[in-house]
Amino acid sequence: MEMQLTQRQELKVALTKELVQAIELLQYSTVELQSLLHEQALENPFIELRERKRPIHRRREQTDRMDYIENVSAFKHSLPSHLHAQLVGMRVSNEHKKALDYLIASLDEWGYLHTTIAEAACHLQLEETVVSNALHMLRSLDPAGVGAENLSHCLYLQLIRLPERDELAENIVTEYFEPFVNKKWKEIKAKLGVELSDLQRVWELIRTLHPRPGSLYNDEQMTYIVPDVIVSYDNGTWTVTMNEEIVPTVVWNEAYERKVQTDDPHVRKYIEEKRQQFQWIQRCLTQRATTMERITLELIDKQRDYFEKGSLHMKPLTMRDVAASLNMHESTVSRAVKNKYMQTPHGLIEMRRFFTSGVDDASQEKVKSLIAELIKQENSQKPLSDQNIADLLEQRYNICVARRTVAKYREQLHIPPASKRKQYA
Repeated sequence: MEMQLTQRQELKVALTKELVQAIELLQYSTVELQSLLHEQALENPFIELRERKRPIHRRREQTDRMDYIENVSAFKHSLPSHLHAQLVGMRVSNEHKKALDYLIASLDEWGYLHTTIAEAACHLQLEETVVSNALHMLRSLDPAGVGAENLSHCLYLQLIRLPERDELAENIVTEYFEPFVNKKWKEIKAKLGVELSDLQRVWELIRTLHPRPGSLYNDEQMTYIVPDVIVSYDNGTWTVTMNEEIVPTVVWNEAYERKVQTDDPHVRKYIEEKRQQFQWIQRCLTQRATTMERITLELIDKQRDYFEKGSLHMKPLTMRDVAASLNMHESTVSRAVKNKYMQTPHGLIEMRRFFTSGVDDASQEKVKSLIAELIKQENSQKPLSDQNIADLLEQRYNICVARRTVAKYREQLHIPPASKRKQYA
């Protein structure tokens, strides 16, 4: 056995720091990309972010800019501050004020009370009658239902403050709430000696009440989904536009470079490293936009029926199909559509929803849309069961799905079962 030294040349793919950054940047949404660029600008003093000047065209009711007179109600305050504001000017003893402050602080974000009179009295070292009076005062404040123990109690507190009291509704929410919400109305009918039409009337009344009154005064801002890609149809042509209006433009700060430029080799090396970092970010942004645009154009081509006719015409499609057509890896397609949204003529859609497994010759999204449409058209007094829906899908659309599959899709659509959709009048 002889030992010898030989040379061999081979190619290997190495995951450098820059390559990892490029992969991560591809899977960022537009909002995440905006945050990343601000982080890079903080790290690299030569990177300057310039906000884009292009206006965003919206309908008037969709604009974020508000006229202060027209939008006074849009400036909300928290539930505790709203309740305390109602107590201003009321003649309340120090003991009652102490109990009210404690009870208001014990409310959750929905306005429910998570302590008892005995616990509050013990904690505050007050008489239970004082805490009871304070609680009664709290429940008389706006919004109706605040300070309730549970959902049925919350609804009862709202019912007793209606201009016209409904004794049947009050009795049902206090004594028969669980069977009532589970649509076991025949049991209630036998016990109370009322008609099903009366129970239906109570059902409609209760639906007008608010189950979470405290959320009306939640000071959290609403979160909006920003589309990453906008697809529009103009003069017989589909147009793909990357939504870069909220992403700032990345430019090299030449003024700062001239200011710090010296003959010091360490400084010049530092500037060159930062320049390479800047150029790499630019290349990544260009590659990201190009990849997403190519994938979007391919989706338009393969899902043309959806773009032209709507969600009922979504076809089964896999990421492997798109990757093969574009001569790229399947994982690249997966990263490019991750957490991305597309604005289409039929509304905002998550890009991953274009990739669905087949149910016979129909996609999951198509089946869900058909289920929702069948339920929308059903007779409310004789709602369709999951098996009825499965039969209709096969008869009308030649789509064979099991009853349990219909039930799964119905639950994903947040549609209750037939027993809870039934109406009696």
